[in-house]
Amino acid sequence: MDALIQEIGNLISRCDDALKKDWDTLSVVFDISEGVVSNSGFMYNTSKVLPMSSGIDGEPMAVTNRVSEFQAAVDEKLGQKFKQLLVQMERESGRIKIDFEFDDPKRWNMGPSNYIRMREELRPRFD
Repeated sequence: MDALIQEIGNLISRCDDALKKDWDTLSVVFDISEGVVSNSGFMYNTSKVLPMSSGIDGEPMAVTNRVSEFQAAVDEKLGQKFKQLLVQMERESGRIKIDFEFDDPKRWNMGPSNYIRMREELRPRFD
């Protein structure tokens, strides 16, 4: 499973948004329900927070496929599928943190009423 986590991180760092923007850390939330995977997140640097998604030009399903494979591997190991996956990365060190949500499919959902709060709640802390 560690190899899949590393591969997901490598793919995220190749995403169009990550390649085009200046960031120190980022967070991406993957929502997985009934075979559909969507994602959204933020890139952080000292002065800005920018929205992002994990799309790679020419490889639109690359990240989605790896996240689905990872969900299947976690299910095989734990006997339970996660509904959301949070991936946090630090650019300079290459560190990756992940967190799962198995019960609440809306834990990290963002909308107009909670956008600012979620942006800060999802800010990576690599201490």
